Amino acid sequence: MSVVVPCFEHAPHVEEALRSIAAQRDVELELVVVDDASRDDSVAVIERVFEDPDFASAFEGRIRLVRHERNLGAHAALNRGLRESRGEFVTILNSDDAYEPDRVAILVEALRATGSGLAMSRIGYVGAGQGASDRERESFRLRAHQDGADAFPSLGFACMASNVAVSSGNLLFTRSLLEAVGDFDDLRYCHDWGFVLRAVVETEPVFVRRPLYRYRLHHTNSYRTLAGVAETETEFVLRRFFDAIRSERSPNRLSPSPHHWPGVFEYWMDRLGFWRYW
Repeated sequence: MSVVVPCFEHAPHVEEALRSIAAQRDVELELVVVDDASRDDSVAVIERVFEDPDFASAFEGRIRLVRHERNLGAHAALNRGLRESRGEFVTILNSDDAYEPDRVAILVEALRATGSGLAMSRIGYVGAGQGASDRERESFRLRAHQDGADAFPSLGFACMASNVAVSSGNLLFTRSLLEAVGDFDDLRYCHDWGFVLRAVVETEPVFVRRPLYRYRLHHTNSYRTLAGVAETETEFVLRRFFDAIRSERSPNRLSPSPHHWPGVFEYWMDRLGFWRYW
């Protein structure tokens, strides 16, 4: 089981992220950290944690730090880490977030029990450097992606409507799905949603309704700083998804499409206003 941590200038938070991986129960883990040319003390913090014998023993030496010479973007750090990893199952942790101790074991078991290639969980939210009211507004907005999932006929439909995963760090998937789906896109805002939609073509995701991922709210979250590109990237990922499901060749027989869900698909396309992307 491999955990990939893309890091960019999260010196205040990356130690908590790394130690939450070491604290995972009932799994054997490989850890690959990719620093995307941080200019703060992130690398120094990572190296100090790696030198802790107790930390290293949790991975039996299977830890690695990869450093980019220049900043290439979140998608590039993710893809580099995925290429460096070797596990049958792969997951991600963004360097400002953290795992609950049973997260990896629970999601791996969910995949094994269902035969799915992709799992995600509910998210818990923690704040930094904001007033309580601002944290509440942002967490409420992000929770909406997950809270409405049960209103749809399948999780695939919910993922089509919005990014139920919320973050790339909330994805755990099989190596075979990664090989089928390919790299994360060179997108600044929707690289995680684009990956999820390509995965939905291949497999019906599993949603574990426990808050197993701790997502940190702060002023540099990508949804705040990159909101200006959201519409352009939304159009890109939805048009590509619809191109993929027009045929009857989708391996996921539950994926949203007019072939798998006649009438139901058209109803939700009307309701979501997505025909303009079709």
